[in-house]
Amino acid sequence: MKKIEQGKYELFTTKEDAIVKLMQMQGLCREEISDYQRLEFYCSKKGKITVTNPPSKHIENTLSTTLYAEVIEQDGKTYVVYHTVYSNGNNVLKIISLVLLAAMSVLAVIFALGHSDKKAPFVVFALCCAFFILQLINTLKEKKNAPEDCQILIKELEKRVEAVNLWDK
Repeated sequence: MKKIEQGKYELFTTKEDAIVKLMQMQGLCREEISDYQRLEFYCSKKGKITVTNPPSKHIENTLSTTLYAEVIEQDGKTYVVYHTVYSNGNNVLKIISLVLLAAMSVLAVIFALGHSDKKAPFVVFALCCAFFILQLINTLKEKKNAPEDCQILIKELEKRVEAVNLWDK
């Protein structure tokens, strides 16, 4: 994982109170990442924060860019310390799944050649190739979009910090 950005925000409350308030704000965010994927804000009881897309059973829906943060106390003040990371490993998994998809497509075409008319295998093959190319482009584009995605993730954290700071006003 490669760190992209890091920083911290001050919270004008105690660590325990901040964690309770941040936990109340958990859930889906209004903002979307560059590929129109939803974001989710999560804060644990220990003050560990994650902003990423909601869990999915499909690997191609997983983001490679994630924000991690933690609520800490330092010099009698409370802070949220964050960093954003980009995971190349996630993209490798996406490309492996695409290669497996391509292999299954070729096998489907070979099977279709033996059991159908002449046009159907080529239509299946063309559709599979088009899907493969689109998914590959999206996977490669994700790395290019990482800096903009990080800014969206940081803004989402910043909104939550401002909400905690304005909670009783």
